[in-house]
Formats: sequence, structure tokens, C-alpha cells
Amino acid sequence: MRRGARDSQVINNFFSFATIIIIAVVLTLYTKYIVQDKEKNPKKQIVKLECEKEAYTYIKVFNQKVLNKSIKALDKGYYKLDGGFIESEYMKSNIKNIVTLDEVDKFYIDSIGTLPKQNIENFLKIQYEVIENDKKKPNKKDADIKLNSGSIKTSFRINSKEIFRVYTDFAFMYKNAIKQRVECSIKVFKNHVQK
Repeated sequence: MRRGARDSQVINNFFSFATIIIIAVVLTLYTKYIVQDKEKNPKKQIVKLECEKEAYTYIKVFNQKVLNKSIKALDKGYYKLDGGFIESEYMKSNIKNIVTLDEVDKFYIDSIGTLPKQNIENFLKIQYEVIENDKKKPNKKDADIKLNSGSIKTSFRINSKEIFRVYTDFAFMYKNAIKQRVECSIKVFKNHVQK
């Protein structure tokens, strides 16, 4: 009897060996280049800013991918401001005696650091509301309403779709308090952009 393996067995062993080599190479390349890249670019950990800790601040990210791109529009002046007041109903409103919409617009422009461009079709819309807390409103559930004079809600939108929202309270109905909360809103927006 002849010693040795059959030809079919030799071929089978060769292909098994080749398959093991290919799998080893693929796993090595995968672990070296693909998995390692994810570790090099981990998702940015958002750290709360000091201004967020000073007063109640609520943040909501609706679309992180678009938010990351929107910072370029803001830095280049491709934005528009759209603001308004929500006055108290059950007590005498005082907000319009403290600050005007033009002044609040200026707070935003100064915080951004770039003047908005005119006659642009594609832009980041910054919609804001200065809300006066109604301390005499019946059936109030939140005890903090009595402690705060108002809030500022800032919504960042592209093509009418909200991508980011900041809601922050101010304790006193002063122009400087409103200015500080506007500045904080812009800082929070920039802080949540992941480059």
C-alpha cells in the first residue's frame, strides 16, 4: 500500500490553511485600522459650563450632525435673528420697560461676534423668546416660578427644522441679567458642537 494522502485531501488541507490565513489577515487589519480609529475619535464629552450652573438651563439636541455643521454658518454671519416677548397675563407686564427687541438682538450679535449678513437665502435661524414669569398665575405647579423673573428660550433652526434648543432662567428683571443669559445660550450652543 502506498503511503501518503490523497490528492483531494491535500487540496482540502491547502484551502483550509489559506482560509485561516485570510481570516487572520482580515482580523489583524480590522483591529489595527478600523477599531483603533473609533478609539482615536471618541464622542466628545460635553462638560457643563459655569453659566449653566448659575441658573436653571435646559438643553435639547435634535440633530447633532446638522448642529456640527451649523457653526460654520454662525461664524460666517449666515444667520438671522427672530425674537419676541411673552408677557405675563395675570400681573402687570414690565418686560418691555426693561429691554427692547433691538437690544436683545444686539446681545445675540455681540455674543456671536459676527454681524448677520443681509439678503441671504440659506441661513441659520435663531428664534428666541424672552418670557416674563407670571407670579400671580393661578394653579402654579412650579415653586421656582416665584424665584425667577423670567426665562429665555433660544431655538436654532435650519430650513424650519429645530436642531438645538436652550432654555435658561434669569433671576432678576434687569437688562444685564438678560444679556448674561443670552451670552450663556450662545456659549452652550458652541459647546455642544462636536468637531
